[in-house]
Amino acid sequence: MATATGQAVTATGQPQVTVLVDRCAGCQECVIRCPTEALSMDFQHWVVRADEHRCIGCRQCVRTCPFAAITVGGPLRVADRRDSAPRRAAGLVGDFGEIHEGFSSWEEAIAEAQRCVNCPDPTCVRGCPAHNDIPAFIEAIRARDLAKGHEVLRRTSVLPDICSRVCNQAAQCEGACTWSLAGGPPVAIGRLERFIADHAPIPPPRLPSKASGLSVGVVGAGPAGIGASWELREAGASVTVYEKDAVPGGLLDWGIPRFTLPRAVASRPWEQLVAAGVDLRCNTEVSPEVLEQLLATHEAVILAHGATLPMRLKVPGTDLEGVTDATVFLRGAREWLAERPTGAEGFVPGAHSDGADARSVPLVLVLGAGNTAMDVARTARRLGFRAVCVDWLDERFALVRPDELHEAREEGVEVRFSRTLVRLDGDARRVRRALLAPTRQRRPNRSPKVLRRGLETLDVDLVVMAMGYRADPGFVSVVPATSPRRSVVGFPERTWLASGILAGPASGFAYYYPVGALALAREEGLRRAWRPARDRVWVAGDALVGPSTVVEAMAQGRRSAQAVIAAFRGTSGR
Repeated sequence: MATATGQAVTATGQPQVTVLVDRCAGCQECVIRCPTEALSMDFQHWVVRADEHRCIGCRQCVRTCPFAAITVGGPLRVADRRDSAPRRAAGLVGDFGEIHEGFSSWEEAIAEAQRCVNCPDPTCVRGCPAHNDIPAFIEAIRARDLAKGHEVLRRTSVLPDICSRVCNQAAQCEGACTWSLAGGPPVAIGRLERFIADHAPIPPPRLPSKASGLSVGVVGAGPAGIGASWELREAGASVTVYEKDAVPGGLLDWGIPRFTLPRAVASRPWEQLVAAGVDLRCNTEVSPEVLEQLLATHEAVILAHGATLPMRLKVPGTDLEGVTDATVFLRGAREWLAERPTGAEGFVPGAHSDGADARSVPLVLVLGAGNTAMDVARTARRLGFRAVCVDWLDERFALVRPDELHEAREEGVEVRFSRTLVRLDGDARRVRRALLAPTRQRRPNRSPKVLRRGLETLDVDLVVMAMGYRADPGFVSVVPATSPRRSVVGFPERTWLASGILAGPASGFAYYYPVGALALAREEGLRRAWRPARDRVWVAGDALVGPSTVVEAMAQGRRSAQAVIAAFRGTSGR
């Protein structure tokens, strides 16, 4: 069975719609947002009336009514979501193959695309940091038109293949899907985006016939730098990118494991940008003191250097050998793997295997239990080590994505919440033992309390600090406008309230993320990326708002580039 808009629905059950006529003001907010035309106006009494046979139970009317004049009961009339479990290799050790799969056939993709109700005011677009036109590219899939899908995506994103793999869709587009806001399973937006990216080549930058004469320096080749460079080249600007590492990509290169983001996918944007004429200068670090020199060379500078300084726990013993940070560990693993084919015999350090005696397998202690910590621990497991993560937060308030936490535990990572490191001990300057203390946390907005009873000693071979990153404080002196604040002050705009995205958290399927509040806060980052931090200097990505996401950084990079283009429009460079 299908509705007038084409989405597949279940044939059982019927929603029940109740209009409280004494509350209804006839504002028609619900009427214009109903995706199935189940609501109309009774102009004689100037109240809304409902056709329950058309209703699919999405509850958009409930979320958007400013007077709480509508209630909807009964089931959601939507087909089951099409998902696939993560790929489980016969032997985890040495297997760095991609674990998540996209849709493999048109039939699968179209069946999932049919679940989209094509909302008149799509909250999924507000939930996406890049504001991808999600209903439009889903409609392109329904029409079997991959070229159209890419045309829609390229208006707002230059990383569809990457974002569809690494985005936390549950906290963004899928969490803001109308089905999720109604308490059900959202449309698999990420996998549909990936279907377009995987089944048709991503178009390179479209270069204008005439150069603009504008010269822009971009500091950093991560997602924000990619977004800025792409936008600038399509506008005809001359772009020089300064990257301190030997390989561009930033987090995409060294920070996301191959089993999540294959190398061929991660390297694609810079291959296209270099071919489009971007002057990429790797092994070129830009310090705050060199900013004036860049401004003498270019009309504008976009700082997209990220937040790359690892946070370190200050406890006794952290200066011992064998204590490192997530960046060093992940870089080392990436470089070491590049020299050996995945799955090769004897590929694992120490030749340990999945079936080895646990006491003989070296143990990696990971400090932290966020997403970076999960990447470190899961990489360690694939390298043949045991892995234990400790985090002082209560598991109820942890920052890790629930799906990544579940997958890590499935892969043998031991994750201990409500634990913190007190001291590290060693011999011959090498770390050997970690002293852990329990913690207690009663509220998410309060720091945990470290308890002195129940101390535990753990024998360790390597300690990796994976508690997050911070931006280089040196740039604050030359660009004082940067700070990690991403909060909206004052009353939200009427368009945000009327959309219904702020009416409640996403469903249990999307882990109850407060998707509306998160999306509104990201808007502040986009606004700040548009404004210059100082004369002829813009900042984007993690350097502007602190550690964030790939798609958010890319969107801010594009926004800063658009601001540069607007500021210099009509000029011919210097």
